[in-house]
Amino acid sequence: MSTRRSFLGTVVGGVAVSTGMGARDLWAAGQLAWPKPIGLAIYTVRELFAKDPAGTLKQVAAIGYKEVETGFAVKPAEMNPALKAAGLSMPSAYVDPPKTIDDWKKNIDLGKQAGVHYLVVGSNPKLDIDTWKRWADLFSQCGDLSLKAGIQFCYHAHYREFAPQDGTCGYDVLLTRCDAKVLKIEMDVFWATYAGIDPVKYFQRYPGRFPLLHIKDLRKGEKGSLTESPSNQGPSAFVPVGTGSIDWRRIFAHADVAGVRHIFVEQDRCDMPPMEAAKMSFDYLKNLHQA
Repeated sequence: MSTRRSFLGTVVGGVAVSTGMGARDLWAAGQLAWPKPIGLAIYTVRELFAKDPAGTLKQVAAIGYKEVETGFAVKPAEMNPALKAAGLSMPSAYVDPPKTIDDWKKNIDLGKQAGVHYLVVGSNPKLDIDTWKRWADLFSQCGDLSLKAGIQFCYHAHYREFAPQDGTCGYDVLLTRCDAKVLKIEMDVFWATYAGIDPVKYFQRYPGRFPLLHIKDLRKGEKGSLTESPSNQGPSAFVPVGTGSIDWRRIFAHADVAGVRHIFVEQDRCDMPPMEAAKMSFDYLKNLHQA
């Protein structure tokens, strides 16, 4: 008896023969590059959110986003019901790097109240290697405390972390000095690319260390740097996903080896209304298929 599956298998097999493509390639060509929920970093719409948190979350959900990432400017007691009302979840929170262990315990407490699975710290410091090693040791302690609370500690880099020093860089110090269980990475694909780094090579060098990605695109022709931020004058270096220079199919083709679980669209500066930019990025990603 012919079934839908056997019929499709016959069709795919026949097309594969006639085109020279493998059946596996054809199946992949019909699959989404990122089939899981798409999230938004609230920093993209920060001005709207500051004025109307609950209303902004509903607008984000109306676009089609299912997850968000933000900090604790709005406390969990207010944020949790607003997320529920919008039909959104918040798997990760982005907070300032810890200065002390006691300082970090406060973030763990807020993270537990919010029900997040990841606490992400981000910076763009200009540090020497010895200071990076001290940061790594502090992060290891924070990561261990976080795990005991059921939360994963993550670091988010910008561009100075990749600057070469003494045969290494701050980013690699963190990844090699910290145990893989206690410190993982939220890779910002824009900033790595801006720094002249190939994210895929890091995925391959440190497999499973990148559960979170920030997805934002770099304007075509924009020059990167290890020392200077993009100019705030003229057209923004940050553009909606799919309109810039980053090869997103290649990034998502290596998501499994990277260990990616959640992605968050983010655009630091927009040349159009931020919610419109967020929609453009979402529409591109929801329709992006494997090569």
